[in-house]
Amino acid sequence: MENSVRLAVNMMAALALGANAPVPDQTPVTELIVQPGEMIAATIERAPARLRIVSGGPDRLLLNADFIMQSGFKPAPLMGNANLNIAGKRAFKGKNRPLDFTIAGVAHKGRAFWFFDAPAMPGDGTIGPWALPQSRITLQFGATDASSQRHDFPLFGGINSSSVTGYKEESFGMAVGFDLDDPTAHPIASAAAGAAIARAYGGTLSGATWDVDILLGVKRPVRLMTLQRPLVIGPLSMTQIAVRVRDRVRRLRYQSPAPRWPGVRA
Repeated sequence: MENSVRLAVNMMAALALGANAPVPDQTPVTELIVQPGEMIAATIERAPARLRIVSGGPDRLLLNADFIMQSGFKPAPLMGNANLNIAGKRAFKGKNRPLDFTIAGVAHKGRAFWFFDAPAMPGDGTIGPWALPQSRITLQFGATDASSQRHDFPLFGGINSSSVTGYKEESFGMAVGFDLDDPTAHPIASAAAGAAIARAYGGTLSGATWDVDILLGVKRPVRLMTLQRPLVIGPLSMTQIAVRVRDRVRRLRYQSPAPRWPGVRA
């Protein structure tokens, strides 16, 4: 079954939360519309569960260690270990196994992962669009009334990746992810993407670093970049972004007019 995933951005300031999440024994739903912070009901090996659909994290089914212990699930007898590497470093050791699960009336079999040292996730775990059994997923952000303007981003990816949309202009291209659960004030760019954006839009780094959550409580430093011209992606216009940096900076003696980092890959 080929999945179709998209992000629908409605340009209103407020979030519009959806109706009650579907219950597992209802008529199968082939298209799932999900909004930030929404929990969906599921059954995992007949055990009731509440999962959050994430747009900016791993698409695999990740379960909290407490849910695993309460449900009595054991790792797969062969290849049951799972290590999670973040930014090239091992962050957590964990386990995995295939499990049967049902979401919105659609049954599926997939591999679940859990990490005993990782912080607890909302509900009983998370799942990304590409691991869902539905054939079409829409991640909806913003109000849906008649006064809002809708813009759709098609999202690409796979079960072993995150969901991204492509952005390309004359001088560079990049993959753009949308983490609708991220509370940070600025969009976050990798060092390579930040370098390309700085060259194209006159970016200037300033201020001290601060830490942002990359995944499961693992934090990395970023700095503020101000653009001379706004970066526009669809209906989104940005004049300030947070850029990943290698070292933490508490107090600056100078301000860099333009970072010189490796170019970004399309």
